[in-house]
Amino acid sequence: MRCVLAMVCALVAASSAMSGDVPGGDRAASEGFPAVEERLGSLVEQARETGGFTVDPRRGSAPSSGYAVATGRSSAQVEPAASFFAGDGPRALQAYLRDHTDILLRDPELMLGAWYDRDGRRVVLSLVRVVPDRTEAVRCGLSHRQRSVYDLSARREVPTGWSTP
Repeated sequence: MRCVLAMVCALVAASSAMSGDVPGGDRAASEGFPAVEERLGSLVEQARETGGFTVDPRRGSAPSSGYAVATGRSSAQVEPAASFFAGDGPRALQAYLRDHTDILLRDPELMLGAWYDRDGRRVVLSLVRVVPDRTEAVRCGLSHRQRSVYDLSARREVPTGWSTP
């Protein structure tokens, strides 16, 4: 149920952002996320070394427990790994933050996430929600057609059972 509610909230927020209905929308877009923008290069390196990251763009902090679940493919952005790690990563992250500023400010539970798909030679940027319960996280991940969710405390992927048809 929490997953469905989160999806509805995300859709409402996205709809409001598109209609220009976000309080302080112009101001918010110009302020950015200084807590995380100053360390975009280190986030790129973290993605290369560990396979990804989840970070609160407002505070610059990373959660240490729970399960990171991407909010869906509609907000995902795929970057070729070669160019992302060859210097384009910080620029791609900054553009992604700029494009999602309104929804990130509107929903304080959303975080910035990146997953390095080594087999696919790509980096997937996404809006992420941290779900405390493993069963709920797997169910949410499955409903978003994710192959896995990420256990932040164990630092490993947890398969959802979804596979490409």
